[in-house]
Amino acid sequence: MKADFSNFINSIYPLPYQILDDVLLHFQYKEYPKNYYLLKQGRPCKYLWVLVKGAARYTFSDETGKESNVWFSFDNDIVADAPSFVSQKPSTESIQLLEDSELYAIENSHLYHLLQQHHSFSLWYIKLIEKYYITQIEDRVTDLQFLTAKQRYEKLLIQFPNIGNRINLGHIASYLNITQETLSRIRSGKL
Repeated sequence: MKADFSNFINSIYPLPYQILDDVLLHFQYKEYPKNYYLLKQGRPCKYLWVLVKGAARYTFSDETGKESNVWFSFDNDIVADAPSFVSQKPSTESIQLLEDSELYAIENSHLYHLLQQHHSFSLWYIKLIEKYYITQIEDRVTDLQFLTAKQRYEKLLIQFPNIGNRINLGHIASYLNITQETLSRIRSGKL
C-alpha cells in the first residue's frame, strides 16, 4: 500500500528519495466506512487526503437544505475543499465517502511545514494544484456552460467508466445538474 502511495506522489511530480521519505512520514494512513463524512459543510478543512481506494462525493446544501453533488473523487485521487484547506475558513461543502475507503491524510500545518522545508515539495504542490484544481474545475465550469446534458453524461462515462456501478443515479444526476428522470431518458437513448 505504501509503495502505491509513493508511486501516486511521484506521478504528480517526482521527488528525491530523501524528501519523499520525509513527506511520507507526515501522511497518516486511515480507513473509514461507507457514508463517513471527511468534512461537513461549515467546518474548516484541516486535512488534504489522498484517496487510495474508494469513492467520495462533494456536496453543497443550500439554505433550504437541498443538497447538490458538485464533485466526485475515486481511487488515486486528491480529496479536499481546497479554498477551505488553504484559508482554514468554514467549508462551503461536505465530503462524504460512498464506499469503504482507504486514505492517506496530511494536516494543513504539516503540509505547509513541508512546503517551507523542501523546494521540490513546493513544486509538487504547484503541480497538484494545476492538475486537480485549476484544470479540473475549469473543465467542469466549461462543461456546465457549453455541453448538453447528454454530452456531459457521455464525458463523465469516459472519465469514470465504472461510475454507474459505484455511484447511485440520483447523485450522478445531481452532479450533471439534471433530474434523475432526464438521466434515465439519456441512459435509455430517448434523449
